[in-house]
This record gives sequence, structure tokens and C-alpha cells, in this order.
Amino acid sequence: MGFIRSGLLIIAGILLFLLFLAGNSFLTLGLSLDYENVKPELASVIKTLTENEMNIGEEIEKQYLFMEKHCQNNSEFVFNSEEVGQVFAIPCDVVSQGSDVVIDYCIESYVEKIYSQEHDCDFWDCFGKADMPFFLISEKAKNYWNSKFYFSLIISIVLVASMFFLVEKKTNLLVIAGGLLAISALPFMKINWVLSFLDESFLQFFTIFFSKAHTVFLISFIFGVVLLGVGILLKFVGAGLWVSNLFNSRNKPSKETD
Repeated sequence: MGFIRSGLLIIAGILLFLLFLAGNSFLTLGLSLDYENVKPELASVIKTLTENEMNIGEEIEKQYLFMEKHCQNNSEFVFNSEEVGQVFAIPCDVVSQGSDVVIDYCIESYVEKIYSQEHDCDFWDCFGKADMPFFLISEKAKNYWNSKFYFSLIISIVLVASMFFLVEKKTNLLVIAGGLLAISALPFMKINWVLSFLDESFLQFFTIFFSKAHTVFLISFIFGVVLLGVGILLKFVGAGLWVSNLFNSRNKPSKETD
């Protein structure tokens, strides 16, 4: 019976480690794809594309004098870009700051549109249907990875609860769970260092997905170490109580018999 229990505990431990690893991956993707985090990175990519392929900057430069004239009697200028297929409502106080500011404003608006665009398909079904690769860093993608993280978290809690019945000393459960969680966080400590060896043009886009990897490492590692420390502390407290009870029982005076 003990052999079966040990075997099941090892299998459960391996599954728990894989769940922690997957959960850390999902959390990294979910946090990294938050809009405030994606915005500067995606804007940089879009700006590079506008300079080399889309030519939205050239469109704005050609119409800038007309924008200024239009804004003398209006509060905004509606600009229809054929390059990106989007209509921009540009406030005239932006126009008054120069063509470069107008370009940055349009790029920011385009980034927001890409990020929040609705997609009438499931995440994996959207491959081949949605605009690639921008779909991968959309709000839909962020919500998908967040849902996968919460699912893996629930399964991990259920698995830890089942392991409670497999360990003989219950304090070992915290040691096992904490140790596995801390170890599963280690690969996320150096992801950005590994990415630094990739081709620079590819890296500029790919790093968006793992920009919060170190944050996830800190969260999981610290929480794992705390669980591990509590488990070890409880084992020492339990051992101390056992020694104290043993000492007291040996020094307890025996009752005198008549």
C-alpha cells in the first residue's frame, strides 16, 4: 500500500510541476499582453512599418498644409488613410503641434484599433482568419491566456488537495508544493537573456510576449519560497513539540504506591 501511495505521489508531483510551469507561461503571456505594456512596443513596430511599407507618414505630410487650413475654422480633421484602411479623427490641437505629432497620434490610434479589434472566432480558429501577427498581441489573445492561467490555477489547487491524502506527514505537502513552484519559476528568470541571442528584427516583435517574464519569476519564486519556509517551520515546530513532550514525560515524577 505504501509503494502505491509513493508512486501516486510522484506522479502527482510531476503533474503539479508541469501545471505550475504551464501556469507561469500563461500568466507571463497574459501580463505581457496588457495594453499599457503592448502599446509602446507595438507602436515602435508600427512606426517602423509606416516608414518602410505603409507610408502613412508620407500621406500625412502631403495633407498637412490642408489640415492646418481646415483647422482654422474646425475642431478636428477627419483623415482617411488608404495605406492602413482606417479613418482618423485628429483633434486640431494635435494638428497645431506639427506633422510629427500627427503621425504619432495616428500610430497610437491604429495601435489601439489593432489591440481592441473584435474577432468573431475562437482563439485558435482565428489563425488564418485574423490579421497576423497583430492578432497574437490583441486584447482577445490576452483574455485567452488569462483564462488558461485561471484554469491551470484551479486544477493545481485540486491536485494539491488530492496530494494531501497521499502524503504521510501533512507538513510535507507545503514543502513539496513550495519547492515545485519555486523550481518552475526558474526558467522565467533568464528568458529575456535567451531572447537577446535571437535575430534583432524578429526579437523586436517576439519580446512583447515575454516582457513580464521576470515579474512572473519573482511572483512564483517568492510565493514558492514562502510555502517552502512555512512547511519547514512547521516541521521544526512539530519536532520541537515532540522533543518537549518526550522530555516532560521522562521527567514527570511517578506516583507513589501505598
